[in-house]
Amino acid sequence: MLKRKALLMSLTAMVLAIAGCGGGGATGTGSEAKQNEMNKAPVVDTTPVKLKLYFSNGSFSDQDVNSLIVEALNKKYPYISIEVIRPGKGTTIEELIAAGMTPDIIYASNLDLTGFKTLDLLEDITPLAKAHQVDLSRFDPVLLDSVKILSEKGEMYGLPFFAHFSGLFYNIDLFDKFGVPYPKDGMTWDEVIEVAKKLSRSDNGVTYKGLDPDTIARMAMQLPVTLVDPKTNRSAIDSDGWRNIFTLAKDIWSIPNNTPDKLNSYQSRNWFMKDRNVAMLPYNNLLNIGLEDAAKNGLNWDVAQFPSFKEKPNTYAHVDTQIFAVTKTSKYKNQAMQLLSVATSDEVQLKSARSTARLSALKNPEMKKQLGADMAFLKGKNLQSIFKSSPAPAPVYSPYDSLVRNISFQSFEEYFNGKDLNTALKEANEKINKWIDSNKK
Repeated sequence: MLKRKALLMSLTAMVLAIAGCGGGGATGTGSEAKQNEMNKAPVVDTTPVKLKLYFSNGSFSDQDVNSLIVEALNKKYPYISIEVIRPGKGTTIEELIAAGMTPDIIYASNLDLTGFKTLDLLEDITPLAKAHQVDLSRFDPVLLDSVKILSEKGEMYGLPFFAHFSGLFYNIDLFDKFGVPYPKDGMTWDEVIEVAKKLSRSDNGVTYKGLDPDTIARMAMQLPVTLVDPKTNRSAIDSDGWRNIFTLAKDIWSIPNNTPDKLNSYQSRNWFMKDRNVAMLPYNNLLNIGLEDAAKNGLNWDVAQFPSFKEKPNTYAHVDTQIFAVTKTSKYKNQAMQLLSVATSDEVQLKSARSTARLSALKNPEMKKQLGADMAFLKGKNLQSIFKSSPAPAPVYSPYDSLVRNISFQSFEEYFNGKDLNTALKEANEKINKWIDSNKK
């Protein structure tokens, strides 16, 4: 009997000891279970759902949608399908809202987020990302910050998918034709202009331009400067930054034989890739927007580091990243976040980097090492020159900025044709403010 009683006491002690090893009730095993439960992603309804995905620009083709989004979704979340909507007649974002067809997800540049915020389509997705265990530490912090700059509270309006980079693309054949050494990495604008002077000439009835910077709007991205103050919605063109841009653009386009038929025409890409009469083109990522076809048609090209201002060495245009944002009105926010998590996964990001030469939003160095690895026409090209520069911080843009761009173009043309610089900027300042006052609605 005593032995039996001792055995029972021994078993009881063992049970208590085991319980003690678990941390003691509510503060031990129970709390861990509760924490594990909290760390789990939310249970998402797997009823088939079609998400409306609005692409506000053309940097994502239908082929990209299928290879980078649809295929990955089918593997992980087969109950999610997408309806692609692009801007057109009857499908502007304002028209979609008015028709009760507000998208679930918006794909846009960080430069265009101001407009979508004005339409009250954006909200902080940080809680949603946390609930779905999206590891934000994987992202390049500079790109992640570009999604937060519209909010004084640091609210995150979406997840970056990829970022544009800038490079100095050049036509090897034109350099060889005129016996000019190829551009080197680390050159300043002044040095590139000197090279351009040797290449800008007329030969056998053809005028060759040594350098075309596209537009003053593109050049302004490097400082960076805006046309309108986003806080006051008043003109910001009468500034030292714009004086620098106007002066540099005039220095470039005043080179004999280097003046385009029309200034700020957005045609420099075509002149370089199709007409092949521009020797150097400082531009953003051309690797997946026509350069392969241009190479097939005879363009012999390479790329060097983007030219720098002396006061800002190794800096190219400001952060220009493409973003997926879940709209505030979506009824399927959890499914939308699942799509975002797929799009920003290592698998999809690496596939995008290798097969489309897009610069990944992730800070994983492998993404840069394997940029364009599956694109045969990039073999042997100086792609690592791209990474010798970093982007300038992205500014906040006023919704009016792009709407008054033509006023800045006109002002520059007047300056180029002889008007005093300060007068041209002062008059442009007045015209921009007048336009804003007349078009506030």
